[in-house]
Amino acid sequence: MPHVPALLARLRDEPRYLAALAALLVDEVLATPARRLVDPVRLTPLLVAGLQAVAAAPGHAAWLEQRLRDALGRIRPRPTTLRARIPGDLQPLLRTVVRRPYTPSRALVRAVVDQATTRDLSRTILHTTLLDFAKKVGSILPDTSKIPGAGVTSKLFGVAKGVASVVGLDASVEDRVRGFVDGAVGRVIDMIVDRVSDPKNAGDGAAFRADVLASLLDLPESAVHAELVKLDPAVVAADLHAALVGLAAWDRLPAEIEAALTEIVNGLGDATIGELLAGSGEVEAWRGPVEAELALHLGHAFAGERFAAWLGHLVDGTLPEAQVPANSPVA
Repeated sequence: MPHVPALLARLRDEPRYLAALAALLVDEVLATPARRLVDPVRLTPLLVAGLQAVAAAPGHAAWLEQRLRDALGRIRPRPTTLRARIPGDLQPLLRTVVRRPYTPSRALVRAVVDQATTRDLSRTILHTTLLDFAKKVGSILPDTSKIPGAGVTSKLFGVAKGVASVVGLDASVEDRVRGFVDGAVGRVIDMIVDRVSDPKNAGDGAAFRADVLASLLDLPESAVHAELVKLDPAVVAADLHAALVGLAAWDRLPAEIEAALTEIVNGLGDATIGELLAGSGEVEAWRGPVEAELALHLGHAFAGERFAAWLGHLVDGTLPEAQVPANSPVA
């Protein structure tokens, strides 16, 4: 293989060849029809097999747990608010985005709001508030029944005071209050659905989202960090792994993946990567840096002894079968 050392020296010592190769690779990618990169029939079994293999790997859950522990261990809150992490010019844009009017459908609002936990919370608040109010009214209303000339007013105050005291003391009346509250909870849910799904209240919803954003940005980073460290990496890793196992075992997984990929391919048509990116400014902005990075890493690869040995086998046609990966299509 007399030409191999000269080829390697040229690749290592003359950067223009690496730059030309990097540009060639970028050109090939940009000229490639996008649909060629997404073949549903070929990719679907690969993705399914990959998911199933990862899900079945005995150490996957432990690996996930260690990655989570490492990530949490690297987080160090700064003595500032979250707002300090957001570029100043981006903050007005965030406020503008969250303040854009949006009116969800009644079905969506009800699906979110009308839950057993929401009903229990509303029931507890209403019941407690009514009883506390009744007790307070009973303690502050004067007894005017014996005041001369009080007339109807005296009787009304007397009735109100009596009712208030009974509500606070009589179990049967408290049961009636509970029954009233049970009926009122449904009306409370209906009122929430009506209000949130009414376009007239879209402005109030936008203001609410803006207030929430402002409050979150004003939180100290230490407060958010305190919430993050509450996560148990072992539990989170087990949950993620269980979700992966469930997904890998889903009998509809191959059909769903192929259907999604097919929809993507049909939408691409025959357009190339370059045509899809045309007009975005992405090619002009990133081509130079991408080519530079490719040339750098290709130079590292070509400088290794393994590449030199492979190139020698390529020139001589002597590649040993043992060096062909077992999972290669030509193996």
